[in-house]
Amino acid sequence: MTFARRSGLVVMGFSASAIAMAAFGLPPAHAQGQPSATSRPQGPSVPSRGQRAEPLVDESNAAPDIAGVIPSDDPSQDQFQDDGDEPRPRIGQRTIILDGDLTVPGEPPVLRDGIVDVGEPEAPQDGVDPNNIDTRPPEDIAIFENPPAGFDPLLFQIEETEPLDDRRTRRLFTLEPFDPIGIPVGSFVLFPELEFGASAFNNLFRSPAARSDTSFDVRPSARLVSNWRAHALEFRTTGTLSYFTEFDSENESGYLAEARGRIDVTRRTNLQATASRELTQESRSAIDASTVGDRVDVITDRATLALQHRFNRLTLQLRGSVTDQQFGNTSTGNVTSQNDDRDLKTYEEAIRATWELKPTLFLFSELAINQRESERAAQSDNIRRDSKGERYRAGLGFGNTGQILRGEISLGYGVQRPDDPRLSNISGILIDSNLAWRLSELTSVLFSASSDVVETTTAGAGGVLTHQVGVEARHAFRRQLIGSAGLNYTLQDFAGVEIIETEWRATLGVEYFLNREAVLFGRFAHTIFNSTEPNTDYTSDEIRLGLRLRR
Repeated sequence: MTFARRSGLVVMGFSASAIAMAAFGLPPAHAQGQPSATSRPQGPSVPSRGQRAEPLVDESNAAPDIAGVIPSDDPSQDQFQDDGDEPRPRIGQRTIILDGDLTVPGEPPVLRDGIVDVGEPEAPQDGVDPNNIDTRPPEDIAIFENPPAGFDPLLFQIEETEPLDDRRTRRLFTLEPFDPIGIPVGSFVLFPELEFGASAFNNLFRSPAARSDTSFDVRPSARLVSNWRAHALEFRTTGTLSYFTEFDSENESGYLAEARGRIDVTRRTNLQATASRELTQESRSAIDASTVGDRVDVITDRATLALQHRFNRLTLQLRGSVTDQQFGNTSTGNVTSQNDDRDLKTYEEAIRATWELKPTLFLFSELAINQRESERAAQSDNIRRDSKGERYRAGLGFGNTGQILRGEISLGYGVQRPDDPRLSNISGILIDSNLAWRLSELTSVLFSASSDVVETTTAGAGGVLTHQVGVEARHAFRRQLIGSAGLNYTLQDFAGVEIIETEWRATLGVEYFLNREAVLFGRFAHTIFNSTEPNTDYTSDEIRLGLRLRR
């Protein structure tokens, strides 16, 4: 066969292929592949790995230095024209995936601000076979995707044991331009972090006689999170090291080691547990804190267990915890003072009922009881601080996955009854909140509040009713420059004695993200403390500058 004849056959073959593709409307081929770690979408508005999130605001309102969303489709391609005559699933519905199907239909678009979806799922359109519509709840569909849809180790999957400390709320508030990508370790992901800096204090001992000092601080931490389709496991450890220039008594050397786990018994039932040990040095501003000598070492061991079951819109949770606090001795020169009369063991049991109005709005109520056992009688008045108490709370929650609101707020009543009749009961209103509000892609606000009865060895006092409320805002002046400001108020009312303490704390902060793995930060705090006790009022200022490295 001659060269000219062979060339003619090749040209005819290519022509025939082009005509066939045009006749059947086949699009050009595209390469398939998983996104790499370096190409992962950035920012807290990304709901899950490998999925592109719709912007929450119009791109025309974004800051000038924030790049707009680049459309993934090619405008040069001919778009498919739908005449509307062919029956098809409604928006939000998907057809059942059959064996041999290569792809899953795309998810419905994320709603924009101002659009609230409160309706029930629509029925299939006329002419569509209902047997071909996947009617499973979205969470059930996500579980069986491969890879699992919606997985993000930064979203913290083991949080129900302490609802008020749910870290997913703060994740929405954090407003960071980059997410750490972590280091794959088998079926786990490791998130290491190292923070170091310098601090300056003008009233280090939190006393009327102000003494200033500076310190160098190092704070390493790491999280190891499972990457499984079902169940979850997390290990976390943090360390705190600080070295003061003049007053060695204020040096810090502490750590936290924690393990969390979740077992998915069924798709509606799970069992969660945590165990932790923490070593810290007691703050000079803490109740019963020593004002002289070395700071007291406090070792806290804690274990929690929670069983949660969802019936339909109703979810019930049973949880319990055990906390053991051990206070070390205080050394002042050659004199050593024991603090074992402050050692305390606390047992708590709670039941919580939640009614879901919609995924981003629910009502809940909670009843908790506790039993507190002290190591021995207090040295101040020779009375043991054993007691029993109840907590009643009811509130409103906004879920933990929304992009506008997350968290909860509640109002309740609490009472703590000392076993010794010489000590009076402590009771009062409880206000608790852990609520984040994303006003826009550039601004977020965090509302925090907590109330409880804490122990004291003050002579004649059975406990202290504490209230803490605060608000903090973060704003992105530029994509990588974020500022923050906060105001916090604390009230401590001692039961049985005429002591009331108040504290105002204002904070300012700034963070500059050099890149995904390095952040420069600065913080300033001003504190005003007042007490009915004479000669205890003080003010203090502190400044901290540093660098945070993470992966």
